[in-house]
Amino acid sequence: MRLRRILTGLAVALAVSACAQDPHHLTTHYLDQFATRDPTVAHFTVCHGFFCVQKTPVSLTQTQWRQVAAVFRPRAKNAQAERQQIARAIAVVEGFVGPQAGIAARQWTHKNMLVWPNLGDLSQIDCVDASVNTWTYMTLMERAGLFQFHKVAPLSYAGSFSDPDLRNTAVLQETGGSYFAVDASLVDHGVPPLVMPLTVWLDAWPPDPAKIEHAARART
Repeated sequence: MRLRRILTGLAVALAVSACAQDPHHLTTHYLDQFATRDPTVAHFTVCHGFFCVQKTPVSLTQTQWRQVAAVFRPRAKNAQAERQQIARAIAVVEGFVGPQAGIAARQWTHKNMLVWPNLGDLSQIDCVDASVNTWTYMTLMERAGLFQFHKVAPLSYAGSFSDPDLRNTAVLQETGGSYFAVDASLVDHGVPPLVMPLTVWLDAWPPDPAKIEHAARART
C-alpha cells in the first residue's frame, strides 16, 4: 500500500509536469489538494509523512508571530537580503510548529540533495510536504505585509521519466521579475531552506552550490 501510494504520487507529479504551460513549471496542483485554503496565524495545517499523508492543524501565538515578524527588522534594502530574511523566518515558524505536528525530529531522509523513501515515518517530510508547508508560511508572511520585494508564487515541479530526480518546491517571485525556488526539503526541519534562482533549480541536479543563497539561522 505504501509503495502504491508513492508510485501513484510520482505518476501524478509527472502528469502535472507534462501539463505545465510555462517554462517555470508553476502549478497549484498540490496546493489545491493539500494546502489550507485561507491560512491564518491562528489556524493552518502542516503536511508530513510523505505526500501529505498526514495533515495536522497547528497555530502560532501572537508572541510567536511577533518573533517571526522581528526577523524582517530592519527592513531589507534589496530583494536578495529579503530572501534571506524569508528563509530565516521560515525556519522560525518551523521551530514553533514542529513540536505541534511531531515533525521536529531530524530529517534523516536526505542524501545527495534528494529525499529518499521514509518507510512510513510520519515525523519525516518529503518535497511535497515541504513545498506546501513553505507556501503556507510564506503566504502568512506576505498577507501580514512583511514582504517588500517579493510575492508568493505557485509551486514548481521538476523531473521526468528521463530525469529521475523528481522534486517540488515553493517559489517566490521578485516584484515584476525573476522566480526563486525556496526548497525546505533539502535541509533539516528548522534550518533556513535553500534559496536559488528557479532556473537553476529546474536545471541539472544537484544544483551548482555557488548559485545557492544560504541564510544564517535567526536569533529568537
